[in-house]
Amino acid sequence: MLSTMSRLSLLLVLLACYACTAEPPVETPAPSSAVVFDGAYVITGDGSDPITAATVVVDDGVIIDIGSQGSVTTPTGATVIDLAGQTIMPALVNLHGHVGFQQDLTYDAANYTRDNIVDHLNRYAYYGVGVIVSLGTDVGDVWQAIARDQAAGSLGGARLWTAGRGLAAPNAGPGAAALRPSAYGVSSADEGRERVRDLVSDEAAFIKIWVDDRGGTVEKLNPMYYRAIIDEAHRAGLKVIAHVFYHDDAEDLVTAGVDGFAHLVRDREMDDALVAAIVENDVFVMPNLGISERGRHTAPPAWLESPLLTSSLSLAVRARATDAFQNRNPEAAARAENSYEQMERSLSKLHAAGAALVLGSDSGVQDHFYGFSAHRELELMVAAGLEPMDAIRTATSRSADRLGLSYSGRLVPGARADFIVLDANPLEDITHTRRIQNVYLSGTPVERNALSAQWTRQPAP
Repeated sequence: MLSTMSRLSLLLVLLACYACTAEPPVETPAPSSAVVFDGAYVITGDGSDPITAATVVVDDGVIIDIGSQGSVTTPTGATVIDLAGQTIMPALVNLHGHVGFQQDLTYDAANYTRDNIVDHLNRYAYYGVGVIVSLGTDVGDVWQAIARDQAAGSLGGARLWTAGRGLAAPNAGPGAAALRPSAYGVSSADEGRERVRDLVSDEAAFIKIWVDDRGGTVEKLNPMYYRAIIDEAHRAGLKVIAHVFYHDDAEDLVTAGVDGFAHLVRDREMDDALVAAIVENDVFVMPNLGISERGRHTAPPAWLESPLLTSSLSLAVRARATDAFQNRNPEAAARAENSYEQMERSLSKLHAAGAALVLGSDSGVQDHFYGFSAHRELELMVAAGLEPMDAIRTATSRSADRLGLSYSGRLVPGARADFIVLDANPLEDITHTRRIQNVYLSGTPVERNALSAQWTRQPAP
């Protein structure tokens, strides 16, 4: 018989032999943090052809790879989301809004609080707007704190950029009474330069100026003053966007070196010389059709019942917006119709000449709704002659480029994963941009159902 020591030695030998011949254990791959969106029709927003059935790989909020199915490697262990039959397009970039003033049925400067601005940023996000520029009506430093928190990743919603406080003649800024005090009043060229330096220190995204007399009711910003403002802004590397109404002012502003217009000319159709000057000087233009188009109606327009819009409004706000279209003066509506047709012709000329068109919807004016107005703007641009692809590029990469954002407004490797998932193709019908299934900002889904429930909840009796 083997001794105990001998049996132990034999066991160790057998174990050693087994270890030499046995296959190594199969390792389970570690889960990947990547998310793969697979099978959708993708509109990249940068002018390249759509991808019929795409694979989009997102990790840490950034697009890692994108291409047709089979050409992109799916990371091992990644989460895969099947989007076959759906369409993906970039989140919108809107260069003209006003945050903080509307709160339910009130429209007042007292509403300009952090909580209300954050609510508005969530509304933009709900509608698929990834970036919003609040253009000239932001007083104080609340917006700066919000921008810092968003940059740090501790606050979501559409990313906020602002022009801080805009510049106008004294008491001659925005048209709405609640907005008007937000503009700096400028009484000299030196004061204009000083205000620009203040805005540079505040890290404003643009300089906004108002050059309009509001139908002769206020003083117009002196050309000598806006020339000094434009010069000082350019010294600091900032672009100047002008609110404009009159054709003659637009001509002089182009000569003075303005970088962009927040509206089309509205006193008459743009002539060929002005269009050519805009193109030659690379002045970007926000058609801003929707804010003027509203004046054409003497009855509530059909878009007020859009499911996308009604899913974010209380019944009281919907009723107030509807009532605003009732019993309008037919003569005033006819004048608005004539003016609007001039604007459409101006836009057609600008587009045909190759002018730089960008998205700016003036959202945040009372009942010109956050986010939804951008989708209306797309529809109106197409009605005025743009192809759907042109309108989408105007509202995505072309707008992002004017902010210097190479990582927004397009779906390419290295870009932020900001995109809208639609259940229909907007290249077939531009109103399909409203058929939103999901919105992702930095690769994270916006909690749209929860937001809609919050906004449409009725007060207790």
